[in-house]
Amino acid sequence: MSPAARPNKEAAPRYLLVDGHSIIHSWPELRSLHTRQPAQARRELIRRMSDLHDSGRWRVTLVFDGRAGGKEETPQDSLAILYASGDQTADSIIERIVQAHAGKGEIGVVTADHAEITAVESFGAFGFSPDWLRDELRVAGQEVADSLETYRRKKLT
Repeated sequence: MSPAARPNKEAAPRYLLVDGHSIIHSWPELRSLHTRQPAQARRELIRRMSDLHDSGRWRVTLVFDGRAGGKEETPQDSLAILYASGDQTADSIIERIVQAHAGKGEIGVVTADHAEITAVESFGAFGFSPDWLRDELRVAGQEVADSLETYRRKKLT
């Protein structure tokens, strides 16, 4: 059973590792923005992944190629953002994380790279496409909207 088909309340955490540039180049609106304003395309993807992380469906880590490597400082319990250093790739970081956390909860990896999906699945992770991620964002957004509507109704009664 895929993680998306399981109930939201699970004992084990659900981790989602996202290959940032793979998604940017897969989604037409972000690819177009990236040709004009690469930093803005990254910020928009970060915003969308923060929404997914904050929905509680997944603990999201967004991994980008480039920069000098390292981790962007974010508040505790928020979206994690990692950058590959010059001698690494986002794929190598994702594979290392999957190997290190195998058996410690569900791990999903989102990328358009079919070879990377095969690699992470060999380590026990689920491989997901950019289209799956777009659907997951839609579902998570609807769940948040439904929860807010339920809360508002209860407040008014």
